[in-house]
Formats: sequence, C-alpha cells, structure tokens
Amino acid sequence: MRVRLERRADDDATVTLAARATFPDGPLRLHYPTRTGALLRVDGAARGAFDSLHETIELPPLPGEHDVSLEVERRSLPTSDLPSGDGMRWRLMLAREEQSPPDRLEIRPAHAPGAGRAVDVPLIGHSHLDVAWLWTYDAARRKAVRTFATALRQMELDGRFVYAQSQPQLYRWVFAADASFADRVRARLASGWDASVAPMWVEPDLHAPSGESILRQFAHGIRWMRDQLGVEPAVAWLPDTFGFPSTFPMLAAHAGVTSFMTTKLQWNDTTRWPYPQFRWFSDDGSSIVAAVVDSYEGDVTARRVATARGRDEFLIVGHGDGGGGVIDADLTAVEPGTNPWTTAAAWFAGVASAPLPEYRGELYLETHRGTYTTHRDVKRRNAELERGLAAAEEAAAWCVAVRAPQSVRASLADDLRNAWQIVLRGQFHDVMAGTAIGAVYADVEAEHDRAAAIVARVREAAASILPRSDVRRAAPESVAPHRDGEDWIMRNAFVRARIAADGTIAEFATADGPNLARRLNAIAAYRDHPKKWDAWNLDPAASRKPLPVIPDGASVEDGDFVVRLAAGKASRLSMQITLGRDEPWLRVACVVAWNEDHVLLRAEHQVASVAREVRYGQPHGTVVRTAYPESPAERAQYEVPAQRWAHVNDGTDGLAVFASDLYGWNASGDGDWLTLGTSLLRAPRWPDPGADRGEQRLEYALVPTAGASISALEHAWSVYAEEERVRLFTCDDPAVLIVATAPTDDGSAVVVRVRECDGEPRSVALRCGGRMRATECIDAVERPLPGSVDIADEDLVFDLDAYGLRSFRVSF
Repeated sequence: MRVRLERRADDDATVTLAARATFPDGPLRLHYPTRTGALLRVDGAARGAFDSLHETIELPPLPGEHDVSLEVERRSLPTSDLPSGDGMRWRLMLAREEQSPPDRLEIRPAHAPGAGRAVDVPLIGHSHLDVAWLWTYDAARRKAVRTFATALRQMELDGRFVYAQSQPQLYRWVFAADASFADRVRARLASGWDASVAPMWVEPDLHAPSGESILRQFAHGIRWMRDQLGVEPAVAWLPDTFGFPSTFPMLAAHAGVTSFMTTKLQWNDTTRWPYPQFRWFSDDGSSIVAAVVDSYEGDVTARRVATARGRDEFLIVGHGDGGGGVIDADLTAVEPGTNPWTTAAAWFAGVASAPLPEYRGELYLETHRGTYTTHRDVKRRNAELERGLAAAEEAAAWCVAVRAPQSVRASLADDLRNAWQIVLRGQFHDVMAGTAIGAVYADVEAEHDRAAAIVARVREAAASILPRSDVRRAAPESVAPHRDGEDWIMRNAFVRARIAADGTIAEFATADGPNLARRLNAIAAYRDHPKKWDAWNLDPAASRKPLPVIPDGASVEDGDFVVRLAAGKASRLSMQITLGRDEPWLRVACVVAWNEDHVLLRAEHQVASVAREVRYGQPHGTVVRTAYPESPAERAQYEVPAQRWAHVNDGTDGLAVFASDLYGWNASGDGDWLTLGTSLLRAPRWPDPGADRGEQRLEYALVPTAGASISALEHAWSVYAEEERVRLFTCDDPAVLIVATAPTDDGSAVVVRVRECDGEPRSVALRCGGRMRATECIDAVERPLPGSVDIADEDLVFDLDAYGLRSFRVSF
C-alpha cells in the first residue's frame, strides 16, 4: 500500500509530511527513500527513522487507522562512509546534500525473518554520532533524535537487542526535543538500552582541554545521567578521540570510571597496538581496564565476527559518524533462541577479572598530528575560558566561605554549571581539534561569547559580595634593549639575552649562568600538504619543505624589541620581545596576518644542551619523551601533543618554553644541541577553507630554569599565564599544586582539589582563608570516598601520594 503524504509544515531545516493511513494486521515493513533522513511519527509518537541505510524499516503490529507524519531533512550528508578529504566524492555529496522530499510512503506486511546464524562473540549495538563535524550542532540534534528513535524501535522488534549510547549532551538534546524519549529510555535501561558508556559530557579531544576540563567532562556527564536516568556510567567510551594522555587513567579513576574503550589506535600509521585488552596505569598508580577494539561500525559479517573472535573482544554493530544505527537485517542475522547481545559494563566486568597485560604511558595516536595546531582560535578561546572559569569558581567559593545567602550561592553554582557545559560541548574532539566545517566554528564562537558573559556575571556578582581586595598584577615594566653591534641586549636580575635583527636569540641564560642558546626563537614556515585528512594530518615530509621567512626590519618601541617578518607568499608577522624588570622569562608575542594555504608556521629553539629527553605538560601531569628516537614507535612521534610547557634539562641547566594555548610540539637532538619546536599555525583547506586565516595573536615565553623541578615549572607557569587572585587555600609545600577551588554543584560547600607534582609522597597542610567546619574526601563527581582528611586550626591536613590527585569537600 502506498500512502500519499501532504505537506503540513516546513522550516529552514525540515519539511513535515503527513497522512491518515490504515495499517494492515501483523508486523509492518515501511519504505521511504531518503538521502537526508526522516523521523517517523505515528499518532504523534516517534516510532522510527529513515535514512540512507534505513530506507526500509520494520515495526511491530499497529493495526487500524493512524495519523502518520515524516519530519524530513531538507539537506543532510550521509550518516556514514564519509570522505577523508576534498575531491570529487566530497563535491558529489555536497551536490546531493539537498533533497526534495518524496511524497509517498509504502506500507506492507513484514516478511517472516530468516533463520539467522549462530554468533559466538558478544555484540553491542552502537551508532557513533559526532556532536559536530561536517554538520552543525543543530543538525546533530536532529540526527540524535532519529538515532534514538531507531534504537528504541529495534528494541521493540527484538527483546535481545542491546544498544549503547554515549554522550549525555546527546541525551539532553533528544529529551529536550521530545520529552517522551526520556521515559522510553528509562523503561529500557534494564533490557536493551546501555547507558554505561556515557560518563563524559561529550567524546572530547584530550590534548588541548586542561586536566580540570577532563574531570568536569566526567563530573557533568555522570551527574546528569544520574539525575535524569538514575545510572552512573563507568565506561569511558571514546572510539574516535585522537590520542590519550598518560594521566587519563588517573583522571578517569578519580571520577569513579573503571573502564575505557577506543578503536582509534587501530588507525596507527607506523606500528600496531599490541594489546586488545590491558590494564592501563598512570604515574600515581591509578588504573583502568582498557580495550582497543578493531572498529566502531559495521554489520554482523563473518569477517568481522572472526576478527572479534581472534581478538577476544565484543563486536560493535551499527553505522554512523553522523548517527543512524543498526540495520534491521543485523537483528535477524542472529539465530533465534541465542542471545550474544551484551552491555559494555557487563563485558568489561568479565575482562577485569582476568589477568591482563599492564601498560604505563600515553596512548599516542600515530596519525592526525596536525590536530594539535589546526584552528588555533578555538583552542585559544577554550584556554581563556578555562582560566576565566577557574577565577570565577574561586570567587564563588569565597562567597561560600563567607556564608553568603544560599540563594546567591545556588545562583552562582547554576551559572558556573551552564558556562561549563558550553565549554565542555566545544571540547568535542572534531570541534577542539579544528577538523569541523566553518559553520561549526561560527556557532562555537557565539557559544564561547555566551560562556564568557556568564563567567563575567559570576565574577561581578561575587565581587559585589566580597570585601574589596586589589590583587591585580600590574603590567610588568619593560627593560629596554640596548644596541651591541648588530644585535640587541636585554638583561634584568634574572635573565640575559642577545637578540639578532631577525628575532633569533644567540645568547640566553640566567643572569650569571651558562649560555643555553644555539639559536632560539627562529620563525620557520614549511609546506604542509598532507596526502589525506587535510585538517587532521601533519606528514613527516612537512619539515623537509621549508618556505622563506624574510626579516623586514627591527626597532625598539615603548621599551620592547619589535621585529617584522614576511612569511610564505602573503603573510606578515610583527614579533614583540619583552623582558619585564622583575620577570624570570623573556616574553614573545606575535601578531600574524596569516594568508597562506597549506603552510605550517613554527617557532624553533636550538638549545645548547646534551639532554636526550624533553618533559612536557599534560592534563594534570607531565610526560617525558625522547629527542633521540630509536624504535619505529619513537620515530613516529615527530609531532607530539603537550600543554602549558616543555622543558629541556640536562640535570644542571635547562630551558623551558611556556605557552598558554599552543599544543603541537616536536624535539630532535643533534649531539651538542636539541631543537625544540612549537607549532603555531596551519592553513588546511578541508573541511574549513578558512581555518587559521586572518589575524592571529600568538604568545609564548622562553625561560632559563637552572634545572627546575616540575613543581617549580608549574608554579611559574601559573604566574606567567594566569591572573593573580586571592586564594582561598594556599600551601607552603611547592610540590603541592592546588588545581581547583570551586563551589560544590549545589553551592552549599567548597571543593578543593590538589595534585602532587614531584613524585614523592608527602603530608600536606592547606591553609584556608575561611573558617572550616567540616570536611570529607570526595571524587571528581563529589561522591564520598574513603580516606583520611582532618581540620587542624586553619589547616586542612592529609597525605598525598606521589603524583597523586585528591579532592575534598569543605563546609564553612
């Protein structure tokens, strides 16, 4: 039976078609050809969805007359099998992106299912859904509604079926679009719907977000799932994230997350990851059970089943980078009377009880190395908001400590929650990595503006309550350079430097220390045209294809040394080098008019050092990598992710580079010196031809360290990058870093979080500026933890493990 559909409503995104139809008795088969996607409603209730992989769907019996409607996308890309770059296939997809909706729906009795076959590996239904990528947030919302509708429909068809859905952000969008989905998902949590994989607000990038951001991904995700669905997910499901820091097990464990899954290491371009399952440890001793699964989409085929069997892993069934889900044929492919479907949590529970290989260190992804740098503007804004939120949270925490009215404290906590969820959404891996379309970044910029306004409102509200305290750090008074032949000299009580007219530095040291420079601060440009995945990849050939960077004059302006450079074909740089009278570092700020295509801009520092390793900052920790690679895996790390700083240290003398929002680095040794590179800008053409173009401001600092400890570097970086503020908690032990001071989620108390930096267990006393009444140990989600903490006069006292991370709830 063919039903003619009439147009009932439309907007810029969708067209609604509707009809009154009589369904035959028995199970149904509906057919609606669409490239873009259509949500099916029967009597107003969402009953399924059509897309390019679900043009024919089955429904349980619905005899009688019904109102039928289809909400059809006007334009949409396919949900899977998307391209890796620009070209004919991509252009054809764009040309076919828009569709005039067909006005016929075919309704017939369903065929009897086939016999199916025995499947001897665990199955988990899933549909990877990028919160934004080649589509915007708005498009992702509609994709999510259709994906949820498909999964729920299939649970009605087959009571064995299990579907796993990550990312509370998607749940929130779907429940807001149609409240009935919340009840339907709740009803299926015990039989079919697997929410154990949704502890993180989105599936984030894990290189640019700070350690606090990663903890908040867990905290906001788990709390929302607990409040809305009554579950506390514990499987970090990150199939597509572009690499994982060595601190991730510590961060996950501190949020009560016990397991982790990715498929991305199967994309390695040089080595094969050796362990399908393993126990992954951080430096503090925390661990999680980890699985690197072969792939995150596909059907129940003999080849995929055999691969899962050989790797002793579950098989992820379903399709989607943009949602979609499992095709109906994969349900009937499983032999009746058998049930291989399982939840992720149940499978990991079984794995955890078995002996596993142990691994310590980062999970470096041997591809997509350009994502540490692409679209620096979104990375810069994210870092600014992270620092702004830290200051706003501490101001709100002071309001708790001085016992401001509960209504005020609750309002501040609500604002902070809303601002954080905007920031967390923008950390989705394809957004933060710079690999989405231009329209996504227009949305993100507007959202970041909104988050910044909320942060400002919190700070203003807190300032109206708290006693005035002017702690703003004055802009440093500059030490003017003086001419010495062809060079300029800059010197204060801490630093001396000899700078050439092109901005390079031939001498750099502490006031009375040895020269650390062979040639620092050299701006270099390279042809950067990866073979595929343009915005993602940085090929090793890039560093072998230099482009000209030409000096165009130098001068002293307002006490600073200013160098002008021309780079590539059409770009100009103005570099300002500043030495503050009382600062132990040399600041470098570049204003770049960047007008290149497929060019990498880098600052390169040849350090006079026999050091063979470099220590880099990571989220709430550090990692050491070699500058003299020997193995294939080490040679594959020709560009690496890091945040905050990188430190070259031969044991006696050292040099660090501080950066507040630069994340791509490289290091190579040459006997008597080591070259440390900081990637500044790229210029890919796909998927956003505007990525990185236009005016950009880049800042970093060169720091002579005399072999400083990790804790000294962390404290110095905080002075360099963060604004000064009155701290609610302080600690005399420099190895203890206070990484967060914030109101609890309900605003009734304060969370203080600390980490140990130098690798030694210690007893800690935190001095508090307010009168503490009670305290307890908590995790990142503010759940109580066993452990000892006491209040002794004005101090919070506790023990802290080497590289440990602890959080406390303090009441006033």
